[in-house]
This record gives sequence, C-alpha cells and structure tokens, in this order.
Amino acid sequence: MAVSAANFRQSSPLIVNESSEVEITCSHDDSSLIVMLWYQNKKDTNSMTLIGYGYETSQNYEGEFEKEYKLTRKNTVEGALKILKADPSHSAVYFCAASTQ
Repeated sequence: MAVSAANFRQSSPLIVNESSEVEITCSHDDSSLIVMLWYQNKKDTNSMTLIGYGYETSQNYEGEFEKEYKLTRKNTVEGALKILKADPSHSAVYFCAASTQ
C-alpha cells in the first residue's frame, strides 16, 4: 500500500491590531482533498477546536464561530480563514487541514 502526503503552505505568524480584519491563508498541492478544515489551538490548552470546514462552494461553521470568522475558498487547493474583528480572545495558533470527504 502506497502512502502519500500533501504539501501544505500556511501564513506566517501574525501580530495584528485590535479590531482589524485578519486573513490566514492555506494552500496544498492535492486536488483530491476537496474539504478544507480550520482549527484553533488556544494557549494553555491541549486540544484543538474545529472552527469550520468547507468545500469550494459552501462553508460550514461549528457553534458560534460564524459570528467572528469567515471561511473562504479560492479553489480546491486554496482557502483562507478571516477573523472579522480581531481582539485578544482570538490569540491562538490556527491550523488548516484537508480531506477527501
């Protein structure tokens, strides 16, 4: 059985002004991975929280995240997570992932 891995590229760490809109980009090189998922890992927690996931044409959010975040897709292999109005509660490490379903 052959195992392959996609190569991911994500935005560098950012320090931003409060109340600004922040965009974190993600891309990969495997067009069979049609779902892009975004996770948040806040300092001092050992867990990652799913913000949402989406396809090229539709985005889905977990819980209240839709009020503060916007997921966008440029195409199958490129997407972004936008923080609509940054404040200190958004301080975290954000991760993107991709899946075939």
